[in-house]
Amino acid sequence: MHRFKRRGGVISTDLSADEVAMLDSLLHELIELVAPGEPQGDQPTAGEESDDPFEAWAAELGDQGPVETPDDPVLRRLLPDAYPDDPKASAEFRRFTDRDLRRKKVADAEVALRHLAATDGGQQDLRIPIAEAGSWLRVLTSLRLAVAGRLGITDNDSADAVAMIDDDDPRAFMVSIYDWLGFAQETLVSAL
Repeated sequence: MHRFKRRGGVISTDLSADEVAMLDSLLHELIELVAPGEPQGDQPTAGEESDDPFEAWAAELGDQGPVETPDDPVLRRLLPDAYPDDPKASAEFRRFTDRDLRRKKVADAEVALRHLAATDGGQQDLRIPIAEAGSWLRVLTSLRLAVAGRLGITDNDSADAVAMIDDDDPRAFMVSIYDWLGFAQETLVSAL
């Protein structure tokens, strides 16, 4: 991958077939992590089938009680507590935000998957319309947070420690993905 470059209303870069496959795999894993078993794409969910906004709202807020903090440390990074010192308030806040936040993460991943598919396995440049660059920035951030969570990166000290691991360490490949995602984020922001 080279740096993202902006030409007119499009940001582009080249990706190798391996980079496309890696991103595709990471994006599918992210979708499964944040929305396990949920229908993908433009399929309506309960409450979205009606044109009546009040019916959709009632279905959304229906009998759903407080939503507890996820057990998975990666999900806790992707869906953090609004009130870390008040579990009850956090659970109540999640009740009204968790589903929508998960849907937005899936929607951003689907935008990225659509653009990746258009590269024909890396044979064509990755082309991102400026209007969809926000989805890419959010999904790259989510992927990087997920990888950081799996590597145990929680602060600068743990990031520095992980950066010093040997090439023969089993985590070395994940560290290279973490660094690659950081490069992609940085150059995408610069291109904007």
